[in-house]
Amino acid sequence: MISRKFYLSLTLTALLYVFSEVIFRIGLSLVGYPFFQPARYLEKKYYPYIEAMQEAQVERGGDTRNILILGGSVVNTHWSRLEMRLDTLFQKAYPTVKKFNFFNVAMPGHNSRDNLVKYRLLKNQPYDLVIFYEAINENRANNISTEMFYPDYSHIKWYDEINLLLKHPEMNVTVIPYSIHLLIKTLIDKLKHRNYISNDQVDPAYAGYGEDIKTAASYYNNLNDIARLANKKHDPLLLVKYATFFPPGITLTGEEADKKYFTPCYMVSPVTTWGKPANVAKGVRMHNAMLEKVHREQKTGFFNMAAVMPKDSVLFCDVCHLSEPGAQRFARELSKHIVSSGVLK
Repeated sequence: MISRKFYLSLTLTALLYVFSEVIFRIGLSLVGYPFFQPARYLEKKYYPYIEAMQEAQVERGGDTRNILILGGSVVNTHWSRLEMRLDTLFQKAYPTVKKFNFFNVAMPGHNSRDNLVKYRLLKNQPYDLVIFYEAINENRANNISTEMFYPDYSHIKWYDEINLLLKHPEMNVTVIPYSIHLLIKTLIDKLKHRNYISNDQVDPAYAGYGEDIKTAASYYNNLNDIARLANKKHDPLLLVKYATFFPPGITLTGEEADKKYFTPCYMVSPVTTWGKPANVAKGVRMHNAMLEKVHREQKTGFFNMAAVMPKDSVLFCDVCHLSEPGAQRFARELSKHIVSSGVLK
């Protein structure tokens, strides 16, 4: 009798679990999560271009070279066409290589946290070279008080959502823990009236907090993890020091008048996109210092783009984005270093 009750209880528990799993999956699917592989929501919503790269046939060696580009808008395809420029330059420098496959996952607004997540999503893909170039977007996360700052950037809604997904790698097996976590967290946030800072623009009321570069440690940790993963995968990693142009003797304001100090371009970003000008410059310097520290400790490749890019308004659309002449110069300098250093075998 006890045995029958036990098995009946076990069966009912299992049925309740399966029923709950199905209900939660249906609920999540109604807001965009894949029903059978809900963990793929991370790629589908936040990094949709990654899926094709995860499925690409990538083989190291032979007469093909595969190059991954990590970063922000400066090296994004639509902003600088970096991979097209490098391809032309590499074809001349490496006559025995028949094809260069570029995988450019650099996106506007993305910082070291995004790039670490993207690289981890591509952990099963081997690359002959990984190029990292980004040090300015991190600054947005600084524009908040120390008490409200989170090292994983979860004081920004975008990262708060991504971080929750990353805490539940079991989602393809069961969505129940994630769903309960999400429901409880949503309820607590509402009860506490939690506010997030924007990942697109800086609230002037919080811009003063940006003087304290709280992101330096996070940037270092994210780059360190990228370097460790590259070492584990045997992917040669090239860390590129970030180049900026702050017109000497000029106080930038983020207003339309700033444009006269740069080359006219189709797409520009006022310096206040990241915070107060002085704070942005300070943040880039500190992030660059962390990048060099990771290079020394992890023995990665390193290229000082900040030193070889002239501080010339002809080359810059704003404090970091490149004009057509600037993009050409950037690609030439980067290609020259890659070829001369032998980092791309």
